[in-house]
Amino acid sequence: MRNMEILPANSCLSKSHFPMLFVLLALSLHATMLKGQSDSLPQTALKTTAQYIETTDTLVTIRLNVNNEFEYFKQEGDNFVYDIRPNIKLSNKLSFSYRYISFGIGFTPKFIPGNNDNAEKGKTKATAFGMAIQTSHLIQEIQAAKIRGFYLHNSGDFTPGWQEGVDPYLQLPEMVMFSLKGATSYKFNPNFSLKAISSQSEIQLKSCGSFIPSLSYNYYEIDNKSKAYNQQSSQKSNNFQGLVNVGYYYTLVLNSKMYISGGIIPGLGIDCTYLTTRLPDGNQHTSYKDLVVRSQEKIGLGYNSRKFLAGAEFSIAHSIRNMNQTSVKLEAKRVYFQVFVGYRFVAPKLVKRETDAVKQAVPSKFRNLIK
Repeated sequence: MRNMEILPANSCLSKSHFPMLFVLLALSLHATMLKGQSDSLPQTALKTTAQYIETTDTLVTIRLNVNNEFEYFKQEGDNFVYDIRPNIKLSNKLSFSYRYISFGIGFTPKFIPGNNDNAEKGKTKATAFGMAIQTSHLIQEIQAAKIRGFYLHNSGDFTPGWQEGVDPYLQLPEMVMFSLKGATSYKFNPNFSLKAISSQSEIQLKSCGSFIPSLSYNYYEIDNKSKAYNQQSSQKSNNFQGLVNVGYYYTLVLNSKMYISGGIIPGLGIDCTYLTTRLPDGNQHTSYKDLVVRSQEKIGLGYNSRKFLAGAEFSIAHSIRNMNQTSVKLEAKRVYFQVFVGYRFVAPKLVKRETDAVKQAVPSKFRNLIK
């Protein structure tokens, strides 16, 4: 087994991305028109962030979304491909946001169709947790997830006569994937609110955009060792991916509560893999590095008021990686979506007191950057 591709894998432009780029160009044209209309206004007023962003410092935002952002992976070898996936059709994420900090918990309800067909695809158990801290310019994100139980999506390639919907998939109930992801980003334009389209914990009042470069770093650990007495071999893969991304986002405000957002995030980086193959006569170790080129294009529509919020987001992620520094290239593409609803309420005194205490612990010269 020579290579392992972790999905989602996000990058490189193709013809299928032209509609998304057209939307972004249209949004940029709208921004130019707005600038021309506002030239007569005082420059001091144009630079006032309060005219572009409505903060919700006294409110807690709670949000629930339904999404298909689970992870699967592929193993590449000589004349074979393993397409290994968890038994998850849709996932949920419940998030809480207050001022500069957001928390999220991911889960997969069994009552959702496609999440409970254990007889066909086996049982999957998944947990996830994420946190984000956003200042006026800096954004720090971190996510951790663990998934146990997978199945072979292309079982028909290995089982003669296999029929989808009739025969069960080949299952890997004890396979475990652990992932730890982080990203550090810098927002150039203080008048652009990333919170308004990510956690919906702010409201964008005027159309605006910003370049947001970032450094992302992801660690994956995959182990297919089981307790079965007849398992003769197993593998454990440790993957680290580091990428530099140059993203641009834009929010078109339709009225006081409706908006359309778009973004394009190209990136370039490296994937380092350390593979341990356990055999009866001892372990074998293999390591290699691959160049990865990625991009992700997003578009969203939302309703964001002081009390209620709702919306949807659609994105395409594409990647190209050079396999083991050879002329062979592996391409991966995924389409994501999420639908969300949320509500805001006055923050309890305990929450306000604790966040104020954290802010006071920050050196005074940086304190005004934390909202």
